[in-house]
Amino acid sequence: MNIYRNKINQDIIKTSFSIIDEMHLKMEERSWNCNIKTSYNLTDNILNIQELWNLKFEILNNIYQYMIQTGKFFDGFVKNSWVNVYEKGFYQEFHNHKDDIVKHICGVVYFTETSSAIEFGIDDRITHQPEVGDILIFKDDDLHRVLPQQGDNKRISLAFNYQLTAIWKGIK
Repeated sequence: MNIYRNKINQDIIKTSFSIIDEMHLKMEERSWNCNIKTSYNLTDNILNIQELWNLKFEILNNIYQYMIQTGKFFDGFVKNSWVNVYEKGFYQEFHNHKDDIVKHICGVVYFTETSSAIEFGIDDRITHQPEVGDILIFKDDDLHRVLPQQGDNKRISLAFNYQLTAIWKGIK
């Protein structure tokens, strides 16, 4: 399992969080067999909001770094992006972002200090305890889950799917 880890510029994280924090009260609980509030009721691609474009460009830069790390290069675009808010006891069950028709590169960006861990894999688990500004990028078929949020502080993150449209072919 190849999980890319990096940090997003802290000024961009702070600016983006202030915009997301204003929106989070309008978010509704979503039933994905777990407890979670999400921005899907507002939009299916929150990174298309102009105030979040700097964050989107940072994410795209990290996607290109992920491609360099993996040695696999694709044209594509951010197909969808959403904010997840976990209140005390909220969690996300094991899932992946696999689609029957298209492939994605997936990721998550963290905005809050006290964020419950994310786990990848069933048999050989990899656990990441997120910090503010962390970005993780991984393949769409990688199983992952979010452990229950402890304490009264909210865990706020932004997830995205980057749809792959064409493999880059080199000049020979």
